[in-house]
Amino acid sequence: MSSAWAQGELPRQQTEEEFQSLMPITGTVETMAGDFELDHSFPAPGEADKIYDLMDHQRASQLYLWGLPIVGMTRWHLGYLENYPDYDYNKIVAVKSFNERRGILTANETTDYFWGFGNTRESAVILEIPPGVAVGMINDMWEQSPGDYGIFGPNNGTGDLIAVVGPNTPADMVPEQTDDLRIMEIGTDQTYWLFRLIGTSDEVDAFTSKLKIYNYGDEAAPVDIIPGEDKFTAEYQPRGLAYWEMLHTAINREVVQDRDRFFMYWLRQLGIEKGKPFNPTERQKEILIDGAETGELMAKALVYNERMEGVLRQNNWRMILGGTWGDGQKYTNRMKYWDAIDPRARYTYEAITTSPAMTMPKPGKAQLYIGKFEDEDGQRLQGGNNYVIRVEKDVPANLFWSIVVYDTDTRTIIDNREGAAGGKATAGSKTEGIRMNADGSFYVLLGPDAPPEGWEANHVQTLPGRGWFPYLRMYGAEESAFNDEYKFPTVNKVMDFSDYIE
Repeated sequence: MSSAWAQGELPRQQTEEEFQSLMPITGTVETMAGDFELDHSFPAPGEADKIYDLMDHQRASQLYLWGLPIVGMTRWHLGYLENYPDYDYNKIVAVKSFNERRGILTANETTDYFWGFGNTRESAVILEIPPGVAVGMINDMWEQSPGDYGIFGPNNGTGDLIAVVGPNTPADMVPEQTDDLRIMEIGTDQTYWLFRLIGTSDEVDAFTSKLKIYNYGDEAAPVDIIPGEDKFTAEYQPRGLAYWEMLHTAINREVVQDRDRFFMYWLRQLGIEKGKPFNPTERQKEILIDGAETGELMAKALVYNERMEGVLRQNNWRMILGGTWGDGQKYTNRMKYWDAIDPRARYTYEAITTSPAMTMPKPGKAQLYIGKFEDEDGQRLQGGNNYVIRVEKDVPANLFWSIVVYDTDTRTIIDNREGAAGGKATAGSKTEGIRMNADGSFYVLLGPDAPPEGWEANHVQTLPGRGWFPYLRMYGAEESAFNDEYKFPTVNKVMDFSDYIE
């Protein structure tokens, strides 16, 4: 290394005087987290306890953000084990009713959902997927995806044969690679699969009757389908100490990835350790409860007050997935020099699952998801007010488009079942009876009262005292949805709907 190169690249050395001036030998150190006293450069009596409290509180709040994806996925899986006595790995739950969707982060009401979990520890999980109008993907328990299948996958809906391989799958329990077989590697033992089925009831039944999911070495047979039975299953993360109990369960059911070893050390300092019972001290419990609350506030800020470039779009609609690398949530969080944590926390607090087709969309073979958290005057969306969302004509979506309304607190479809127009959170191209304006646009009407007569299909009833936000979905989104050629909807607060329903 030449001295010239070193002088050009290295920072200027701090002088001894500068070093001494930035922290007293004896005196007060003022920080954003409070003031701390030093005595001859030692923490003054009692100050070390305050410093440790600060350290542990900060770590707990960051651990909350880190754990969001695996806590949500684990709660979801355990919820199905509790709700359905016959549920197990390699089975799928059929989710069709409002109540079955209600606990799932930002689920939609347009497609029939079929989803479930498998385990790769003993052998690869095999999916034999028949032809059909299915949109699906594989995820691991950290909500990272090795790939898509179905109409947005490489085979364009003509059928897929997939082997899912985890970090502990024995080599002799992985099928040999063939031209027809895709091997998908995941970072956890457990895997999750999703099928969004678009079609008639007969087409859905024909598809699911031919679908096979099993572990390699077992007999291939049609997958067992567990009816949802209109049961509520919560996937959104619990609060308080229950969050940490679920995280403890999650890390004990999974492998530890190299990127997470520092986080595992932080957990250990807070009484949560892999291979040991959940038994934090009273002090640790107080810190964990506060950390979950503070961490959720951070997650809310990440979601509802976006600060990442490349994600905000026209009139403050936000790309839920996508954006340039490093800006939006991706099917993997691995960048060249770092793993993205804020985008992962933001996304997995409000939604679930990722895939290449969702996060790196290709026009025509893409799902577009955008959200908005204020009206055109910059005011938050509140359930006691009336609003009109205007969806411009010729929505560039080959399969369907929809506006779905979610509750700000739970991030799930708005629970308006008790209202006069309850049990409905969606208006879109597949909504039976939706009214189109003369110019080809659509009005979606939102407010706390019953819908105007004749406008039931275009209306979603909101809840006074609770916030809400919309997602606009486009399945089969075209290029104009991504390049700002198509103008995204407006959201306007109104006194009533009289000017729109004449």
